[in-house]
Amino acid sequence: MPTTESYLMSFVPERFLTDEKYRRGHINILAPREGTRILGMHTPEMKLVAKQLVKSGEWERQLAQWSGREASSTDNSGGKAGKAGKRPLTGENGLTHEERMIWGLVIDYVKVPLEERLEMIEKFIPAVDNWAICDNFCCNAHWVEKEDKERIWSFISGLIDSKEEFRVRVGLILALAHFLDKDNLPRTIKAVADRAFSDEDPYYIRMGAAWLFAEALCKQYESALPYIKSRRLSPWIHNKSIQKARESYRISEDRKTELKSMK
Repeated sequence: MPTTESYLMSFVPERFLTDEKYRRGHINILAPREGTRILGMHTPEMKLVAKQLVKSGEWERQLAQWSGREASSTDNSGGKAGKAGKRPLTGENGLTHEERMIWGLVIDYVKVPLEERLEMIEKFIPAVDNWAICDNFCCNAHWVEKEDKERIWSFISGLIDSKEEFRVRVGLILALAHFLDKDNLPRTIKAVADRAFSDEDPYYIRMGAAWLFAEALCKQYESALPYIKSRRLSPWIHNKSIQKARESYRISEDRKTELKSMK
């Protein structure tokens, strides 16, 4: 199947092309890196293309092409807040937002051995340059529940220990989406607290850690609360975790009041 830019454009809604306010709102929500090209596809259509690639057997050729383009067009100027590391090239020579999103979804949908999938993820992570690509990939990674979770946890731990903004973010959101079950939540929140993220870390790392702790409070309040009471998290992450937890309908009013007193 064709996966050229002109093919992807056939999925772009007319409104994105003709309504400047709508187009600007769509782009602002994504918060892409400056210079990233946005075609305007919606997530359901990107999922459809990813599934078509897998079903047609063309996924391997396509991923090799995207990976090759990414490898040849990645700069080394560092990320946000001066963090060193490779960054996806933007502009005409870089992959579009939609190509990067579909790339991650293909990795989620294709049936391959775990070690091969992890190698694919390593090649994919440098192409992740905004929260939407990261979070869609992580939250659609249903293969995690069917594989060796101890091996996956080891992989995730390595990501969280990184210094690169979106490499860490991928680890955090994979952990949030798949390792906050009854058996895994205690070690997950301990690992994130022990990582000791600071208020100087890039925004999407801090936000990922806060979201994870807010979700932990919703799922196992008594397990997560000691980290809040003892203020194990940085001030920003601590307060944002409380804010996000208190916004949830899964937290009782009594617990919301208790959390508010800890801000």
